[in-house]
Amino acid sequence: MNWNELTVEQYQRLYKTITSEGKSNLDVLVEVISTCEGIAEDEIDSWPFEKLVQKEKEYSFLEALNFDKTAKNYIDANGKRYYFVHQIEKIPAARYIEVKHFGKGDFIDNLHTLMASCVLPMKKGVFGWKVDKYDARKHSEYANDLKQAKFVEVYNCVVFFYLVLSGWITSSQDYLRSQFQTVMTPEQADQVVDLLVSITDGYTVLNKSQNLKESV
Repeated sequence: MNWNELTVEQYQRLYKTITSEGKSNLDVLVEVISTCEGIAEDEIDSWPFEKLVQKEKEYSFLEALNFDKTAKNYIDANGKRYYFVHQIEKIPAARYIEVKHFGKGDFIDNLHTLMASCVLPMKKGVFGWKVDKYDARKHSEYANDLKQAKFVEVYNCVVFFYLVLSGWITSSQDYLRSQFQTVMTPEQADQVVDLLVSITDGYTVLNKSQNLKESV
């Protein structure tokens, strides 16, 4: 087992196990094995001690978020494919509002819902995959698909999104105001820009990543 074999859903379950309080190391190990291998906990409890020691070594990679942090262009999930938008200025403002909403909770728990606001669905045709139109009504459907994606791929993309979004909104406030003023009053444009700025205000992905690393 390694990072590339874990789905978002699996790591979300592992994260709750690893960060929970009041459990012995053995209890945590048994839950980790059960989550990753689909084996009942009572069956694992009957294993010889030597096998558990070996399994503990096998899952030692969970001690740190030590994997390639490249944000990929395409994410395969649940038999579907999604395109991750690296050029975040091309994402409609509504997606930023979604990120603000879903970002209020725990970062890992909401990873799939955050990712669903950072991608475009794709459809497979005669000549391969093509980017499809984003349908906000299907956000929960996209999110459920992305639970089955590789954790490392989704994590990298969401971290990339936050880092770029923070810098881009901060440096582009005048541009954003001018764009919004073409369809609303200057006062309304100011309110929208202030809202977008607040999305990443006080949020540092690097700090969150470090906290996650220390917790596991």
